[in-house]
Amino acid sequence: MKNKKILFYFNSMMPAGGIERVIATLANEFSKFLDVTILVKDAPVTHYPLNQCVKIESLGNEIKLDLNSKINRIFQVGKNLIGSKRKLKKYLANNDFDYYYIAHPLNVLEFYLAKGINKQVIITEHGGIDAYNKIYKGLKKWLYPKAKTYVVPTKTDTRLYTDLGFPSVYIPHFKSALTYSKSLQDKKIAITIGRMTEAKRQWILIDLWNKIVHTHKILDWQLHIVGDGNLKEEYLKKIEKFQLKEYVTILPPIKDVENYYKEASFFLLTSQSEGFGMVILEAMSFGLPCVSYDCPAGPRDMITNNTDGFLVEMDNFEALEKSTLEMITNREKMLEFGKQAYLVSKKWDDNSILNEWKKLLN
Repeated sequence: MKNKKILFYFNSMMPAGGIERVIATLANEFSKFLDVTILVKDAPVTHYPLNQCVKIESLGNEIKLDLNSKINRIFQVGKNLIGSKRKLKKYLANNDFDYYYIAHPLNVLEFYLAKGINKQVIITEHGGIDAYNKIYKGLKKWLYPKAKTYVVPTKTDTRLYTDLGFPSVYIPHFKSALTYSKSLQDKKIAITIGRMTEAKRQWILIDLWNKIVHTHKILDWQLHIVGDGNLKEEYLKKIEKFQLKEYVTILPPIKDVENYYKEASFFLLTSQSEGFGMVILEAMSFGLPCVSYDCPAGPRDMITNNTDGFLVEMDNFEALEKSTLEMITNREKMLEFGKQAYLVSKKWDDNSILNEWKKLLN
């Protein structure tokens, strides 16, 4: 029997971000029982590996944004929207699919203008419910209820969206397809991984490490910040200003991200809003306890406070500092938390998640 066909529509698969990893992992899992095509706007290239049977194609309408001018960005988004709608309409007229998977409000709008939103469309989420501005929230309220299903990966947001009348279903993300092994936690390295954007707020960690080094005089621990983004230069200047070049290192995103996790002893997260928080599950799967702000809505789905990590009251910097010092100075607790985090990750049931998707796509 011929497999059904699904199209993933997304801006780009080139960045080394969480949503790109989620899409790559999901596409690979779906390719076991569906014919999968990923359609992007820029070059048909992926940072994360895809199975050979997964096709990646380009709409040929890359979006380029001027990060220094909000007015220019608005103009660029509008121009790209018009071009994407025209090219997408032509693409969809020439290619038939049974399902369409879309993961961003603007992509949903483009699809709506090109084809309409019907019961073939599955919309999914990666960011938290508060991660979007008023325009995006308006688009979601207008368009998302028209879809077959709105798949949300966190329990808290699923409840909130259901109360708003969205056709919400809770399905967490698959564990990333990495080669997992438990970190020995024998190196004095704390790590964070994520795009250097306003939402991720790695500047808080630089402020934290300034306290660790210059107030608490802890000079034998390192902070590794892994990622890239529009705030990178600002962070480099901040590190230099605080005289932290010996203690804080910015590292580039790499495909073999396992090496970063295995070199570390615990993980830090200070996001404003994280959604599922793929990096938390990855860190725990390497046996790293996590110190995370209790931001909406994903960290609390994975971290059990004072058992396998610390969930810190949102924006309570003193509590973040205290929890980090506890990890650094209490090795026995850090190792026990790491052991518990690894055990939690072992119970992550990808087969159950796949069965939920199969029921949805039946």
